[in-house]
Amino acid sequence: MKFASIITLVLPAVALAQTSTPAASDTPAPSGPPDLSVCEKQAGPYADACPKCNPKCVGSSAYEDCLFSVFSAINGIQSQCWQHGGNNCRDVAINEVCG
Repeated sequence: MKFASIITLVLPAVALAQTSTPAASDTPAPSGPPDLSVCEKQAGPYADACPKCNPKCVGSSAYEDCLFSVFSAINGIQSQCWQHGGNNCRDVAINEVCG
């Protein structure tokens, strides 16, 4: 009779354990800072702007192309700013594109 009691107690626990196992899609993403190495390669001299600009391209199917476009736009805006005698052109360009 003791064996039957143990089985009766164990089976619901096993069933509960099987249903509470998280699916792969339920697993939380790893926390911590994002890997910005690809962004930094594409950014060149604007690598320090990656934390601000990288989110514009995260999830893009053409991530590297997106980064290239972002930093090309920053470069173009900065260049025009300088040509017109602007001040703080680098930061202005980064804020305009990645705001």
